[in-house]
Amino acid sequence: MTIYITTEINHAMLNHAQQRYPSESCGLIIGHWQASYTTSCYYYPCNNQITANSQRRFLIDPVVYQEAEDNADQQGLSIISIVHSHPDHPDEPSEFDRQHAWPGISYIIISVVNGKIASYRSWQLTNNRNQFLPETIQVDGNTHASNY
Repeated sequence: MTIYITTEINHAMLNHAQQRYPSESCGLIIGHWQASYTTSCYYYPCNNQITANSQRRFLIDPVVYQEAEDNADQQGLSIISIVHSHPDHPDEPSEFDRQHAWPGISYIIISVVNGKIASYRSWQLTNNRNQFLPETIQVDGNTHASNY
């Protein structure tokens, strides 16, 4: 699977991650589903609802998630990715991420080290929920390398 994002969305999600450091940032990418790829339309930043341990966990308010999903539906779009950061940790899904993720949606994880973007990657949980598989990120047609 490949997720296509614009430079604008790329900057928005990375800036959001830096601004929220040392807490985990979280947000949604709204766009179109295709057979083997997704195309982004806009980034929807969310507030992390976790107050204790916000450097290791995130929670998007279910009401905010539903509003984003409803707004996307009204535009003929879908939530195609859940984005969150890992402050001072790699851009790889944690066991907690795996336990709380849904198959069929992209998860972009941004590693922020000492307040600066280190790297980011996209992942998708397998249908049996056993593991995440890496996805390709294309920013305005250019394949994104993991390191920023």
